[in-house]
Parts: sequence; structure tokens; C-alpha cells
Amino acid sequence: MTRLVAIVFISALAFLLIRYRTNEKIQKGIVVTLVVSFLIYTASIMIAELAR
Repeated sequence: MTRLVAIVFISALAFLLIRYRTNEKIQKGIVVTLVVSFLIYTASIMIAELAR
């Protein structure tokens, strides 16, 4: 369920960025934030699975 929400959120954000052509610095900041959050999410899943 969390993955589905994340996919929908990222798709909506990409649509908004393309639709409204926001500032390039804002786009880069959002992309970096999304990538970092995805890496943290992946690391937390790996740690949770290894802890079992």
C-alpha cells in the first residue's frame, strides 16, 4: 500500500512539474529530495528484512 501511494504521489508531482513548468532550481530540489527519500525507504526495508 505504501508503494502504491508513493507511485501515485511521484506521478502526480511529475505531472505538475511538467504542466506548470516550475523553476529549474525547484525541480532539481524536488528530484533530489525524492531520490534521497526513495533511498532511505529502500534502506529501511532492507534493515527491517535483515532484522527478522
